[in-house]
Amino acid sequence: MKIVKTIFLFLSFSIFLTGCFDKVELEERALVLAIGIDKYTEENDTNTEKTGEEKRFIISMAMPEVSEGEKSGNNKDNGQPMNEEKSKSINEAIKIAEGSSVASTIDLIGTYMSKNLYYGHTKVVVLGKEILEDKNLLKETINALERNNEISRKIIVLGTEGKAQDILQTIPKDEKMLGIYINDYYKNNKKNSAFTYSVDLEDIIQQLLSIGDTAIPNIQITDDDVRLTGLIALKDSKYIGYLDDTTTKGLLWIIDKKSLGEISIPFENGYVSTSIFKKKLDKKFYEQDNKIVCQFIINIEGNISEYMLGKNIMIDTEKYKMIEDEISNYVKTEIQNSINTIKQLDVDIIGLKELIRKNKYNLYDKYNLENNDIYDYVKFDIQCNTKIKGSGSIK
Repeated sequence: MKIVKTIFLFLSFSIFLTGCFDKVELEERALVLAIGIDKYTEENDTNTEKTGEEKRFIISMAMPEVSEGEKSGNNKDNGQPMNEEKSKSINEAIKIAEGSSVASTIDLIGTYMSKNLYYGHTKVVVLGKEILEDKNLLKETINALERNNEISRKIIVLGTEGKAQDILQTIPKDEKMLGIYINDYYKNNKKNSAFTYSVDLEDIIQQLLSIGDTAIPNIQITDDDVRLTGLIALKDSKYIGYLDDTTTKGLLWIIDKKSLGEISIPFENGYVSTSIFKKKLDKKFYEQDNKIVCQFIINIEGNISEYMLGKNIMIDTEKYKMIEDEISNYVKTEIQNSINTIKQLDVDIIGLKELIRKNKYNLYDKYNLENNDIYDYVKFDIQCNTKIKGSGSIK
């Protein structure tokens, strides 16, 4: 009897080990690596959709396309190794559709496919400029992405000064797929985050809901290649302007905890390069002369990575201190210039209103910052302290 019970128990467990009856096999999935969202215009009408509904969005999706040779597992050509051209068996296919909403247009792309759209490997969403310029369409777009349970809230969000469709259709040089390139770019450049600021979908949702002002990294086409450069500023959930790399670098000192990288300053007859490996930012808010003073104190540590062959700078205390002061002044000037730029655009990328509300609500309430322009009531006190922990050789 015990043997019978044991066999029955084994057979019962084996039923659950056969897998899910409704699972989708990998070969039945279309892996979406990147999504591009543009505003529909008559000029870019593809005349492919005849659904009768109003066209408001253009959705582009980039997916890996596997050649027949790769599908069948053929890695050789007549017994010989495949040449370089034939070895590039995985490329990127772009599917495009137009529709009245983001959700319905994504669904329409699904009807074109013989496979199920799968977003588990989706790396990036690119938003075209015309979407960013239309407050209502941008909010609809973010809402649709938020409600799509298959799309991760950690997906990277980029903007472009042109069309997202063009970005997806431009394959980065020495790369095969845009989505993989963007993912690897951020993963492999963490130490140089001065130029690799990233914003994910969750960040955008929180920032647009709380203050309406934010900035997203810009991607553009340069010499038939794609490049991440600068930031796109949004005010009240709408495009307000482009911030170049210099302005971006200055802002990241105070809005990005990870912003480190390399600083190169002129010194004597050459340049000194310093690799920043640690940063601490303190923010204080207090009232002075009928203004709210926003004090940012940046403490940075680094090592000298390049100058000229010679004696160790640590021995020359005077030069050592001069370089620290020059770096501090350089960072302070970068930050101040960037603040002046966003003040001219009247966009609160730093999130000052929210910071003051959380840290000094009495001042937030006194100056009615909820309804007033923040820059009419604040002034900035930027301080920077630099400590060089190690050095190369200096002459």
